Amino acid sequence: MAQKVILDVDTGGDDAVAILLAGHHPATELAAVTVTHGNAPLVVTLDNTLKCVEHGGLRDVPVYAGAERPFIADPAPLDPVQNRSLPLPAPTLRPQPGHAVDFLIDYYMGPDGPGTILVPTAPQTNIALALLKEPRLAQRIPRIVTMAGAYLEGNVTPSAEFNIFADPEAARIVFNSGIPITMVGLEVTAQALVTLDDATKLKALNTVQAKVAAEEIRAEVQWFMDTLGWTGGQIYDACAVAAVIDPGLLETKPVRVEIELTGQHTRGRTVADLSGYQKKQPNVDVGVKIDRARFMRVLFEGMGRGE
Repeated sequence: MAQKVILDVDTGGDDAVAILLAGHHPATELAAVTVTHGNAPLVVTLDNTLKCVEHGGLRDVPVYAGAERPFIADPAPLDPVQNRSLPLPAPTLRPQPGHAVDFLIDYYMGPDGPGTILVPTAPQTNIALALLKEPRLAQRIPRIVTMAGAYLEGNVTPSAEFNIFADPEAARIVFNSGIPITMVGLEVTAQALVTLDDATKLKALNTVQAKVAAEEIRAEVQWFMDTLGWTGGQIYDACAVAAVIDPGLLETKPVRVEIELTGQHTRGRTVADLSGYQKKQPNVDVGVKIDRARFMRVLFEGMGRGE
């Protein structure tokens, strides 16, 4: 039986690939997509999500609009490559009525909740708001598998990964909720680089989802090549979905992770006690290694699946 998942996204290129992978891989059933601020303002991330769902062969997947801004701080400054509209035709689909937070509460308090993994690939504002409004969700969400954080260095500051930095107060609520969490951070995503040649091979699969994903992957990889001089790029959010599809591709370590809120240079850092020196109860299974070959196999399985 396919594993039910809900994705919570701030759709740019890598979120789009994650949505398509979760929606088309035979091992997962994409129950819904909730949208928040992050890569861009909500109006952009929502439009991008609707485009991806409609033109990626997932018209039946409901989409819910959520939080427009972080809990406390101003929205994070954005690089133009983040704050962009996906190059797809304007969507005719519209979001479902109601707020994403209320949908998450209703869904997880309902019969399918305990069997549905929640996959946030965005700032965790929607989830934190839902937990504050309905604390019982902490006993209803079976696991969160999130693309978030880093234990070595960040990608928006030297300390912080973007999804955490964009709303660290929300992340602290989620990470301390007691929900089992798997953190797919930058150390993992950097081990699963995708190349322009991979994008070409994906496009050749000639499915609807492969065509959309290949163009987004190509744009992401080109940015890494042009900006950082890398030979490949990180498709961050697809790694989290792949870890749900094939848990064995991800090696994790149970660790106590705290979210830094006040440091002048470290706000948004996921402070991971990898040594266990503090002897605190672990609250996160932190990804430390990914099997790139298995990740690529999962990616091609999902993108090559015909309807």
